[in-house]
Amino acid sequence: MAFDLSSEVQKSIKKQAIDEELTPSDMIRKILALDVKSKKTRQRLSFNLSDEEIIQLAQRFNVDPDDKRAVKQQVADLLIQHTKPTS
Repeated sequence: MAFDLSSEVQKSIKKQAIDEELTPSDMIRKILALDVKSKKTRQRLSFNLSDEEIIQLAQRFNVDPDDKRAVKQQVADLLIQHTKPTS
């Protein structure tokens, strides 16, 4: 089932799901007091990069553009730093 709910309601449910390490679907099942059969999930962030963007990031991080794993690690490090409070 799909629901047309306000963005505030959707955001709230998604945040609750993240806090409880559930998918939004499982969070809705929990709210409705239905069985939640899946195990807690590790939330993943994902997005797509074009080949040109990978090259751009590799240059930015001074790594080999063919080493996508190194680019990915640099991006992960940057995202981690982004979430740390500034002093």
